[in-house]
Amino acid sequence: MDSSFDILNTKENIGHGAALAMGLKYLHEKNNHSRYTVFLEDDSIPEQNLFHKLVNNITQSSFDLISSSGKIVKLGKRIDLFPNESEIKEADFCLFDGAIIKNKVFHNIGYPVENWFMMFDDFEYCYRIKKSNYKIGIIKNDFHQIMHHGSGEKFSKTSLWRGYYQTRNHVFFLKMHFNLFNLFDFLILNSKRTLGSLLAPDRSKRFFLRIVGLFHGIINKKGKTLDPLTIKF
Repeated sequence: MDSSFDILNTKENIGHGAALAMGLKYLHEKNNHSRYTVFLEDDSIPEQNLFHKLVNNITQSSFDLISSSGKIVKLGKRIDLFPNESEIKEADFCLFDGAIIKNKVFHNIGYPVENWFMMFDDFEYCYRIKKSNYKIGIIKNDFHQIMHHGSGEKFSKTSLWRGYYQTRNHVFFLKMHFNLFNLFDFLILNSKRTLGSLLAPDRSKRFFLRIVGLFHGIINKKGKTLDPLTIKF
């Protein structure tokens, strides 16, 4: 097995979707005959059996993307999936961290959006996957330790910038995939999240960032607009 590495240096933080697209395009150009791609992130710890388990499950099932964590999308809410050892549960959305995908998927539907910086690009990509009649599956995660699900602490500094980008990019998603379900889902989810921000100790700042995120989504202001380190525009 070839254990060599190619390191792609972006020189700056270009965001989750752009980095994924960059890596997938590089892989496609370098070796477009490979069958699968495995996704790992820098703040998670894979077990020794990760690759064996992922490849074994995707080769012996009808699923096109298999992950260690995923959800079912219901109107205004997301339901976590907890499969047992012997099953694969079909999902609407999954984390890319600790996932495997058949390369034919991104060959056929393209790559994640590159100009949203952070948040919702993985949800949008999963939406396209499902819309193209590919299947997303979730298996029991006993092979991958995910250090940070989302923002970590509910009212952490990380959740400040995530709240802004989550709101803004959900507007972009709605523009790309407008239908009545997505509209009402957007209205319900963002109403709950914006009202929930008022429970935080720094409620005024969180509320402000979500409102600005909504505005920036409406006026189509994309890219890295809020610095995650300084929480300044």
